[in-house]
Amino acid sequence: MPQITFLPGKLVCEVERGTSIPDAAEKCGAVISFPCACKGACAKCIIKVERGTLEFMDNGKLSEDLKRQGFVLACRSKVMEDVEVLIPSSVNEEMGQFSDALSRTGVNEDFFPKTQDLKPLALCEKLTVATAELLDGLGDYDRLVQAVRRQGSADAVDLPLDLLQRLPDILRENEGEVFIWRADIENTSHIVDITADVPLIDYGAAIDIGTTTVAIQLVDVARGKVIDTITQYNAQIDRGADIISRITYAKNHDRIREMRSLVLSTINRGISDLCGRNGGIPGSAIRNITIAGNTTMVHLFMGIRPEYIRLEPYTPTVMSVPFYRAGALGVEINPNALVWISPNVGSYVGGDITSGILCTDFTKDVEEVCLFIDIGTNGEIVLGNGDFLMGCACSAGPAFEGGGIERGMRASTGAIERVEVDCKTGECRYFVIGGGPAKGICGSGLISLLAQLLDAGIIDLRGKLDRSGKYQTIKVVGKTARYIIVPPGESDPGVYLTEHDIDNFIRAKAAIFSACVTLLNSVGMDFDAIDKFYIAGGFGRYIAIDKAQTLGLLPCIDEEKFLYIGNSSLSGAFMSLLSEKHRNKVAELANRITYIDLSTEAGYMDEYVAAMFLPHTNMNLFRRKESGVETC
Repeated sequence: MPQITFLPGKLVCEVERGTSIPDAAEKCGAVISFPCACKGACAKCIIKVERGTLEFMDNGKLSEDLKRQGFVLACRSKVMEDVEVLIPSSVNEEMGQFSDALSRTGVNEDFFPKTQDLKPLALCEKLTVATAELLDGLGDYDRLVQAVRRQGSADAVDLPLDLLQRLPDILRENEGEVFIWRADIENTSHIVDITADVPLIDYGAAIDIGTTTVAIQLVDVARGKVIDTITQYNAQIDRGADIISRITYAKNHDRIREMRSLVLSTINRGISDLCGRNGGIPGSAIRNITIAGNTTMVHLFMGIRPEYIRLEPYTPTVMSVPFYRAGALGVEINPNALVWISPNVGSYVGGDITSGILCTDFTKDVEEVCLFIDIGTNGEIVLGNGDFLMGCACSAGPAFEGGGIERGMRASTGAIERVEVDCKTGECRYFVIGGGPAKGICGSGLISLLAQLLDAGIIDLRGKLDRSGKYQTIKVVGKTARYIIVPPGESDPGVYLTEHDIDNFIRAKAAIFSACVTLLNSVGMDFDAIDKFYIAGGFGRYIAIDKAQTLGLLPCIDEEKFLYIGNSSLSGAFMSLLSEKHRNKVAELANRITYIDLSTEAGYMDEYVAAMFLPHTNMNLFRRKESGVETC
């Protein structure tokens, strides 16, 4: 069998002849990013053949110069003989600049649980278990069950084996005086832990499993306080930048296990880091946990085949996830903790949205019409008030996260996050995350740049660049043109924007806007009917409203109506961790939402096509706004 060596880590393994590079990398433990799930569409899995040859199925994505240097696309290459390949460093491997205060950004504190509402799933309480009497015919377990029944309302008691094994010593340490964590569900008390002493802090964890990032909060559940927060990239991102790519990649049991392992490693690493930097808390001290995530993320977290989510009739395996113990799910906290997962509504409106709308007036019986949108690789939208709720989702693609953009990257060190364009010369001043050299452009920078180019007339309504020669920043390459943001160096291609990049952005913004219009049309409303427009998500909080309106991403309604609420999914998970009232409210909201499948909705494609211009084919929907630079 041929041998493959991955550099720079010198990972070596033997594989069958004809093995694809993605499969060979998985076997060797080599990390290569496949943002388009091995479709050969993004050209970001580039590797260099240092010795030997690969069978490369060229699809025209690489330049002739790169191919002469030995570069190939990993996802379109197979191992046929002994070979040595180099995995270049990527700008997408930079650490992100995440805020550890995302959860409450913009969220009205009135939505959060009050002291009287604090009731986690597993309550800690003092329990007195009768001491053993000679010939009383009762074992330690029997006396424990009697005590639990006296103190609670459930008849049955579910006691994990490891607690039964420890029970004799715990009961005798303080003559039957113990502290117990129990979760009463229907008619059963599920015991999570038993200790002889009460801890100083009763710990819980709230988790948002996002397509791009995983955010975790360590919480003092007795006091209702966040102790610490951590946000990391979801390790699955190297196997697909968006939901559909992840589903496509997880095509067999081995890959489903891989995807589950990747997200679990992200979660467990985050929990370990939080515990470590807060005094070395043992993971077993976390006895309550809530999780919010979109439908696909929940399926992959649980190791469930996600393929049927995208196949007609678009049926997820589970909407409301049953309770499972943390140990069975592989989450490294107290293994007996019951995991509460926010319920899904449909294939593409999941628990991140039902959790997120806890941060809005949807929780109140009000007449005001609200529209909630979580903008990311998917755009999830909920419309309604106290009388009705409707939800839908559209596939925006990864453009807002830098995917599908030739020099795009996520919002990390080296990313251009904002620009200022001189409308006379076409030159721009740019601002970089971290303040160092620019390596690429992220979503907020893309919106900032395109809005000003449109205002200046440097791009037209179709996203085509001016080819008149008036602007030195525009270079024509073959049949296409590119706008130069950062000029190239000797070995650096610089940062630029191509017309293909602009087209990808237009598709993404058209998907979002047309989904909003379609949802409003379904109830006979327009944007003027909206009283509050909630923008959620890590990317959403960086959107400049006026720039987004200029491009047709957001409607031209009064800016005062827009409310940023940050990572509302994590905020909702935090609320649900602390309060039974809020857990019940999530379930109620999920049951109230009427799910609209845009793929079967009449008129959606017409709205999408109409939105494929900057800002739109119907200019009456948009008023042009000054962009903050000199009016041209």
